[in-house]
Amino acid sequence: MTNAVAPWKSRVHVVLASPGILAIPADARAHLVNTGLGPIYDGVAHFAMSPEAILPIIALGIFAGLRGLAHARASVLILPVAWVAFGLVGMLIGLLAINPAFESLPLLILGGLAAADIRMPAWCTALLAALLGAFEGYNFGSAYSAAGDGLPAIIGSTGLVFILIALVSAAVLKTKWDWTRIAMRVVGSWTAASGMLLLGWGLR
Repeated sequence: MTNAVAPWKSRVHVVLASPGILAIPADARAHLVNTGLGPIYDGVAHFAMSPEAILPIIALGIFAGLRGLAHARASVLILPVAWVAFGLVGMLIGLLAINPAFESLPLLILGGLAAADIRMPAWCTALLAALLGAFEGYNFGSAYSAAGDGLPAIIGSTGLVFILIALVSAAVLKTKWDWTRIAMRVVGSWTAASGMLLLGWGLR
């Protein structure tokens, strides 16, 4: 009786384990996405599935919006330009061996600035936007270094980057009450907390 049940249990274990086995990525290249709609939409989907890139942009938009119109305009104009420029550099040079702990820096810095609502000139916000675009754009472009359709993917992601930073900064600019500004700063603190978690993961 025991011998007859054992093969049946083995088959059950195989069936239960199959989804996990199928979920193991065969090619771990920065979760590249193939939507079947073309490289531009692949780039959009790739960015949409990258919370480590989305959260710093949201934090930058919150900080720029809290600081005023000049800061928001600087971030909206400079971030997409830096994203495209360094995305092309990353596509040409390729992947670099970067400790995952460094990916937490944009979250920590921008989330902390948004939470603290620190006053600074508009050129400092422009510099932050350029540095963020350089860092995240390079990471994105380097993921497509071995692909022949990297440029359309970068263009697709840049469009979504522009929409995201423009919407977030504009929404924060519209906040007129103290409690809404406090709520935006709380979101910034959550972003910084996410950076702490990512830093701990990278240093483990």
